[in-house]
Amino acid sequence: MKRLLYGLICCGSLMACQQEVGYRINGSVPGTPDGMKVYLFDQNTPVDSALTKDGKFLLQGKVEVPALYGVFIDLTPDVNVDYQKDLRGSDIFVDNSDIQYTCASIDSLPSRFNFQRKVAGKVTVSGSPTHDLYMKYRNAVKSSNMKKSEAWDKYLKTYHIPAGEGTFNTREGIALVRQMDAVQKQIEQIQQDFIKANPQSPVAIEVALGLVYGKQMTKKEMDQLLQSIDTSLWKAPAYKQLKESTGNLLPVAIGEKYLDIELIDETGKTVRLADYVKPGQYNMVEFWASWCGPCRYEIPHLRHVYEAYGKDGLNMISVSIDNKDKDWKAALKEEKMNWTQLCDMKGWQGEVVSKYKVMGVPFSLLLDGEGKVIAREVRGSELDVILIDRLGDKFKE
Repeated sequence: MKRLLYGLICCGSLMACQQEVGYRINGSVPGTPDGMKVYLFDQNTPVDSALTKDGKFLLQGKVEVPALYGVFIDLTPDVNVDYQKDLRGSDIFVDNSDIQYTCASIDSLPSRFNFQRKVAGKVTVSGSPTHDLYMKYRNAVKSSNMKKSEAWDKYLKTYHIPAGEGTFNTREGIALVRQMDAVQKQIEQIQQDFIKANPQSPVAIEVALGLVYGKQMTKKEMDQLLQSIDTSLWKAPAYKQLKESTGNLLPVAIGEKYLDIELIDETGKTVRLADYVKPGQYNMVEFWASWCGPCRYEIPHLRHVYEAYGKDGLNMISVSIDNKDKDWKAALKEEKMNWTQLCDMKGWQGEVVSKYKVMGVPFSLLLDGEGKVIAREVRGSELDVILIDRLGDKFKE
């Protein structure tokens, strides 16, 4: 009897080991060739993989904390350059549960890198409580996101593209930006309400990341956002990413005073940014480079703004991150920018990047009379709206 009892205990222990808690992602993607690798991506890093057979695959492992991953099928195993690969799939919140990942066919899966191949196929994910909550949030913001996207598409056609060619449909652009601003406030409210209602869920961290990059926040607001996530999640990689992201934005947070940096003027003389920021009036600092297409495309609008406000309340300063004086000077001659032109000749190793954490251009800062940030990354009609609200409407009809 003792031997039988002992055997049952051992058998139970073995079954417990075999049933160790973890994730099992059962995928069904009809039409997928056999032998294609399916990757589970943590951002850009593959952390798990499997092979397809008869349009099916199985990914299994364990996560310490549920997080947003990407499930992608590699249809181009012989291609080594990431952006040239044909990877198809979607994002999925993974927790330690049995998850079903299904879609109609391989052709209905969106592409990861091929932005020309726009597919709105439906992927169904079931079995993950965390993913269910994530989809609840996505559905809550879906309508607002669609309105904003539609307004943005209209803005590109109505204002942005013509402005790059010197035609300014100012009133139409302003109306569309105000429309997008109103929708953005709705999105931010949904995000804040979701985080408040779900502070212990990893989904709240993902929503908070979206809020950080979508809303122009003060240092106090960013601190409050970090504190709003339950302490049980503070060691999670996603929370560390959230904390790092807010840290990178602190130098340009709303209400922070601009940082003085060493630059070169057009004569080659070493100067300070503080030499050109004028107290008592609004200042715009535009970071750009001669090799940056979007930067150059924005310059006609900057000239338009300077004509309207440059003599009455707005001091403009362009700071290039070119590291070749010849290229910078050639661009200045071509673009005819009749306001202060400075350059950080150290490029990506200069103080623009190290102090302001600018990781891409164009990037702008709008400062008040005390040199404090009132807006960042505003261009086109976004800038027009702020100037009208602060300095009155000086654009010609």
